[in-house]
Amino acid sequence: MLNIQFKPHRASIKANTPDPQKVYVMLKLIPELEVAKTRPPLAYALVIDTSGSMYDPGSQAGKTKLDQAIDAAHTLIDDSHLESDDLITVIHFDDNSRTLLPLTPLYKKPAIHQAVDSLRKYSGATYMGKGMKRALTALADVSPQTAKRVFLLTDGETFDEPKCEALASEFSQSNTPLITIGFGVEYNEDLLIRLANDTQGKPYHLSNMADLQRDFGTEVKSSVKEVVTDLCLSVATVKGVTLSSVMRVYSKIAEANLSTQPYRLGNIEAGDFTVFILEFTIADIARPPSRVRIAQVGLVGHAPALGRRDEFPVQNLFINFTTDEAEMAAVDEEVLGYVQQKNVDRMVQDAMRLATKDPRRAQQTLQAATGMTKRLGNPGMTKMLDNALGELNKTGTISPNTVKTVRAGGRTKTIKPGGATKSMEGGLSQDEIRRLTGA
Repeated sequence: MLNIQFKPHRASIKANTPDPQKVYVMLKLIPELEVAKTRPPLAYALVIDTSGSMYDPGSQAGKTKLDQAIDAAHTLIDDSHLESDDLITVIHFDDNSRTLLPLTPLYKKPAIHQAVDSLRKYSGATYMGKGMKRALTALADVSPQTAKRVFLLTDGETFDEPKCEALASEFSQSNTPLITIGFGVEYNEDLLIRLANDTQGKPYHLSNMADLQRDFGTEVKSSVKEVVTDLCLSVATVKGVTLSSVMRVYSKIAEANLSTQPYRLGNIEAGDFTVFILEFTIADIARPPSRVRIAQVGLVGHAPALGRRDEFPVQNLFINFTTDEAEMAAVDEEVLGYVQQKNVDRMVQDAMRLATKDPRRAQQTLQAATGMTKRLGNPGMTKMLDNALGELNKTGTISPNTVKTVRAGGRTKTIKPGGATKSMEGGLSQDEIRRLTGA
């Protein structure tokens, strides 16, 4: 079902020390041909903010923000990538929330379009958690193996953030990614990013409501390729070794919840690699020079179109403990490249939070992150960070719109390492990158 590559960023670490040492391991997956040519069943929930502010003017003359959201929803329903037996439910939220249409197959398009138009009947304050709860109920009978999406659109801060955060774990357990979409500068991007991250979804920031149709289309094209679903990871380690984090680093950034095993990694798309970085910390035991199996990793996933659930061969992680400095210095450049993308995200998130509190530290962090993206050969990310850095240098701060653009957009601008040019002006050397990332 899956081709699997599993390798550490370095094969050897220092022997005879109890001090903490890091090992980053790349888990690289791509569906095999038999699975890649299939298509999963789909179920979408459109959860749309109908609070009073959604009736303010949008980015298109003569239309409100809600009008444009409705237009984008109609376009999604008519997307040519969808099939007649795919399912959609329509939900609104303001002071209250209602399911305007239960899960309905697309061969009943007139009823779905009618439900979307009825969004204009409602108005009130913003209680996003109520809409999320409705979506969870609407999708409750859909199996975790189905490729699902909850499109959660809002333009303001919700009054029930604790409820939203509590519900995120339930969406995660049912393998339901939240595609969180914020418009304008009033919504809480921290919340939307956390909700997307905790469910292996994706956050979007809209400066222009006209971009909503594009983002809906991107998610449709992604979901129809999710041929392996509800991938779960189990990890066993030896004494003195802990799993510190698991992060998807390509083709988006999302960190897995490590509260309970097995760890849910979401869905895997056909046609390209999906890459995770597992971060292990080795400490407290001074091991002599030797080769040690420090961890075992197991994977289980579903191929819904084939009606299969496969358990994949266990992956063993062996590390050499050595006193040879040359062996310790050798690294795998591909794995290190993905580790660097993981750390760029951390640095960018930190810099955006610091922008209003400590502009100087934000500037330093952004400069380092920009150097790393240049070294990696990621022009899209470099351009976005250069714009933020230019704004910070000119005004002493970063505007809320730019903060939201960078924090959400940076999580989708990932690349496959290999396009870097060592001589690119402003890029960091490998030694500088290792110092910044701990790799």
